[in-house]
Amino acid sequence: MKKIEPPFIQADEKLTSSIKDFWNKNINAERIMGKEVTNSERGSDQYFKELAEQRYRSHKHLLPWIKSMQEGKSVLEIGSGIGLDSYEMVKHGLKLTAIDLTENAINTIRERFQREGLEGDFKVADACHLPFPDNSFDYVYSFGVLHHTADTDRSIIEVHRVLKEGGEARIMLYHRHSLNEWIHRLVRVPFEEKDALCPVVRRFSKEEVQKKFESFSSVEINVEYLYGEGYGPLFKLTPDSLYRFLSKHFGWHLMIKAVK
Repeated sequence: MKKIEPPFIQADEKLTSSIKDFWNKNINAERIMGKEVTNSERGSDQYFKELAEQRYRSHKHLLPWIKSMQEGKSVLEIGSGIGLDSYEMVKHGLKLTAIDLTENAINTIRERFQREGLEGDFKVADACHLPFPDNSFDYVYSFGVLHHTADTDRSIIEVHRVLKEGGEARIMLYHRHSLNEWIHRLVRVPFEEKDALCPVVRRFSKEEVQKKFESFSSVEINVEYLYGEGYGPLFKLTPDSLYRFLSKHFGWHLMIKAVK
């Protein structure tokens, strides 16, 4: 593979079908750069245990982000995948609604919640056309999803629409001015799957994100996550203090808090 996904791709509703096909085939969190994270049966307790351990070991900034949301509030998760973050949000005491573009993801998360007796409302839906009334949720949460949509700008408009007045969007978008971007450009390896191009992988500068969220009353953007376990021994060998420092300047994740 000698190509990577371009950082800029024109919004086009016709992309939705190919995006859905890609993520139905490539279940998010099951592989890192072509390597299986778990050999356990999809949906089993061991499957979720192994995937969660890997996710939060690599994404050290993520659980604190989730747990800083106020208990008892309603949250819409856009792009739940198999529901690792969904599970943590419900355990934290949030009232969860979750959507994903793929049936595989929604079926997997729904079965887990039913088995464990947890509350949650799950739908197959498109981030560009959210099936909810205006002013419905206290939080909208989306980690690493809106940059994969057919129309990222449209999806942000939808986030604003369904948030209550004073509600908060918590969104992660990929950072173009990052070490991960430079490495992928150098080695020419796709961003999401080692040997397959994802239909849409947009990346943004902080300034571009600020403009995209200009309809919100306030926007805070922090940079996190230098690289993860796909970088092999380098991830384990990088001292924590150096990793945190470099993440703040050259991280791959733009962690956005935007208040309506």
